[in-house]
Amino acid sequence: MNLRFIETFVWVARLRSFTAAAEKLNATQTAISARIATLEEDFGVKLFERDKRTVALTHAGEELLKYAEELLGLSARMLQAVSDRGSYEGFVSVGVIEAVVHTWLPDLLGRLRQQFPKVRVEIHSYITADLHDELLNGNIDLALAVEALESPTIENNLICAFKMGWITAPPAVETPAFSDAEFLKRLPILTFLRGSLVYRDVIAKLGPYSVARINPISSIAAMVSLARIGYGVATLPIAAIVPALDSGELIALDGAPELSPLPVIASRRRQSESPLVPAVVRLATETARAFATTARPDLLVVDSQQI
Repeated sequence: MNLRFIETFVWVARLRSFTAAAEKLNATQTAISARIATLEEDFGVKLFERDKRTVALTHAGEELLKYAEELLGLSARMLQAVSDRGSYEGFVSVGVIEAVVHTWLPDLLGRLRQQFPKVRVEIHSYITADLHDELLNGNIDLALAVEALESPTIENNLICAFKMGWITAPPAVETPAFSDAEFLKRLPILTFLRGSLVYRDVIAKLGPYSVARINPISSIAAMVSLARIGYGVATLPIAAIVPALDSGELIALDGAPELSPLPVIASRRRQSESPLVPAVVRLATETARAFATTARPDLLVVDSQQI
């Protein structure tokens, strides 16, 4: 039984597409079809029901998928245990929230290149809901998001948490007649999208009547730009804007309700076929801890743990 054919079967099953699996595995669709045909001949059963639009697992295919994922996971662990990291030539696709992009992602990529110099890394940056969809659909190997992905096939590890602040430009608060808490009642609130962890926290801290002044924004960079011109008060990870705070270009409001820390949670498939994925989780934890202790004390770090 060819392990590459088993890997092909798993990706066709996850992506529900021969074309998408071919793109993922850098192979032709003809090669993918031939591998599946060989497996079906070897097992003596049909693994997929196919028509022009859909690909679905048969009952036999559903049963095989359980064992195939276990087999690939075992293969990955063996490879990790005995292989030379410097010679490993794999590929890993990582999805990250924007807060990580603006802080310790460059350091993480540097560590990855040092330990796995021949590995190709692909980075996707989306909001948490989209990262979770990408992971479940097999488009990424690892999601670094703000909430755990609740699924029996997924393992979640807490990496760190960012301290959050109410951020604006000095001109916005130069009038001495108001306290910082009062400014929150007067200025627009710039925060993450509706339904997000931060959005829910803002409503909890300011009350339901604050909804009318909230401007949901999907981009940290956009919030920073608007805060710089004094448009409103933005809820931002402190570690992502340290240079602007140090220069006085932006300020953090004191006396305002304290925002909850923004967690970073690594979510991955329990039966990962790549030995790189657990290595990236380990390196992410080490990188976040180093970033906090040596350069950014405003990044709160906790030990990696399963949650």
